[in-house]
Amino acid sequence: MENFGKIFRKFREARNLTLKDVSGSHLSISQLSRFENEETDLTITKFMKALDAINMPIDEFIYATNDFHRDDLNELLEKIRSFIANRDIDSMEALLVSYSETNNDNKEIFHKLNTILIKIRLQDLSHKVYIDKGDLEYLTNYLFSVEFWGCYELLLFTNTLDFLNHKTFMILSREMCRRSDFYKEIPNNRRLISIMLLNAYITCIERSELIDALYFEKQLNICSFTEIEIYERLVFQYAKNFYKYRKLNTKQSIIEMRKCIGVMKLVSSYHLALTFEEHLENILRK
Repeated sequence: MENFGKIFRKFREARNLTLKDVSGSHLSISQLSRFENEETDLTITKFMKALDAINMPIDEFIYATNDFHRDDLNELLEKIRSFIANRDIDSMEALLVSYSETNNDNKEIFHKLNTILIKIRLQDLSHKVYIDKGDLEYLTNYLFSVEFWGCYELLLFTNTLDFLNHKTFMILSREMCRRSDFYKEIPNNRRLISIMLLNAYITCIERSELIDALYFEKQLNICSFTEIEIYERLVFQYAKNFYKYRKLNTKQSIIEMRKCIGVMKLVSSYHLALTFEEHLENILRK
């Protein structure tokens, strides 16, 4: 718990809480003082109770210990999104080279998985071949091996699912719904699950797997998006009209999809609108 004690003390003092306020039957004043002075560590149980005593969520504390940077995968995804939005193939290739040249022995598995993710998104952007069968096997083997999917697995799967063969994709999707159920009450995870379901729904329609698409539509209906979940509601509306167009080939579905894109522009989500405009144009060309 390097620097955890010092950081904990800063947040405790910022809340005008004394050592006595935070200590109790689970943790003595002397134990807490030694922890803050980094003379000793706390057990995870005592540490969690100490965080609860200062009313601080664990994810907020970890964010602070990382110098107010997000975890490696979220930082990586932010770069990838920026490069994709700007169609910056050169920077994506440089990112892949940089990632390939560095490694962290303590996180070798995750480093390799993140590298596979970069390859997939770079291949989709540049239309050059970067990914191979071995990469996809490594990715799927990892996802199948994890009993409970947390944020990392949800993000990894959401950003790579369109490159998996349909049978594997559907098995993993159903497993995802089961293996992440434990975390659905966590707001961030709920949103990640929703975005994964939306991506999966659209992917099934693109592949003309309309029966499988209905599975994801049912899961999304269960989500019952609130009025403040505008992104989810809007993309779901777009996807449902995409489904209708693919099934019935109606002009009204196209009109409704354009309306969704119009709302994206109205709220200045121009990169998002451009993504769906290109998606719609590809649909119409086909």
